[in-house]
Amino acid sequence: MTAREAPGGPGGDLPFETSGSTGVARRWWRRPEQMAREVELIGTHLLGPVDHVVNYAPPRHLFGALFGQWLPRTAGVPVHQAWRQPLRPPPVPADARVLVVCLPMTWELLRRHLSTWQRARSVVALHSAAAPPPAAHRLVRRAAPLLRAHELLGSTETGGIAHRPVTPEGEAAATWRLLPDVTLAGDGAAPAGQSAELVVAGPRLARPDGASRPPVHWATGDLVQFTAPRAFRLVGRSGSLIKVNGVKVHLSRVDERLATLLPRAECVALPWTGDPLGGEGYVVFWAGRAAGVNTADVQDALRDFPRPSRIVELAAVPRTAGGKPDRAALFTAAPP
Repeated sequence: MTAREAPGGPGGDLPFETSGSTGVARRWWRRPEQMAREVELIGTHLLGPVDHVVNYAPPRHLFGALFGQWLPRTAGVPVHQAWRQPLRPPPVPADARVLVVCLPMTWELLRRHLSTWQRARSVVALHSAAAPPPAAHRLVRRAAPLLRAHELLGSTETGGIAHRPVTPEGEAAATWRLLPDVTLAGDGAAPAGQSAELVVAGPRLARPDGASRPPVHWATGDLVQFTAPRAFRLVGRSGSLIKVNGVKVHLSRVDERLATLLPRAECVALPWTGDPLGGEGYVVFWAGRAAGVNTADVQDALRDFPRPSRIVELAAVPRTAGGKPDRAALFTAAPP
């Protein structure tokens, strides 16, 4: 989820762009009061007092704009834009209550510079854009009680929807809880043991370009099982939808693009979470060198998509008796 331009402050609706999946980007507009409300809501509900912000999310992202620009401006506290030089240890004021705005790659950097963060009185990490990598859960355990962490579920279209703590390594994942101003379309439930798509409504839905008002509700593409009123767990995404550093990707469309541009090759895209820095991603398996295809052709075919975590060449794509790609055999060919 990206913004064509970073918000500079109140005074008009703010444009952000998202593909929604892959393909042509679509512009969405957010009112300044929606930005301010989300900052107030998250600040009060999750973060508590903050003296200093370290922001690893570029402000062209809604997440980075909200918590790397609007929150420090509203709170009147300094912010270090660590996304500009993420490998450099950030300045951490002694005895400060520090907010770290995290993307998947941030967690390994936090681990590397843990001695720097120990100068702070407390550190709260706010994570969004994709599932936290394993490094996040390890660090939450290792750095307690200095560090606590929260994960946000949301999108450019919806803003923040739900939150949960990032649990320490070895503990079960927490359930998601809706933010107070988010409501559910329909009855917000599904029969026991079954999944339903998460469809939400609320005052922070963005307005699509060309429309006079925001939609009444928004289908997120996330499949959930409700565990209690306003609480749920994620069980997957509809239509082979994943997020790669905040960008939604339909893997079925990746397959379609490869089949269209490389008809002489066999290509299969599968989700993969084996990258400790990148978080959620996908792997492309392909076979077709004998037909004149090479890895550069695969890369070129996907130039409009987020980069795959890996591209794996095979002599042939293994298939099940029913003719479908054999997922287990494919990942045996490309172990983490």
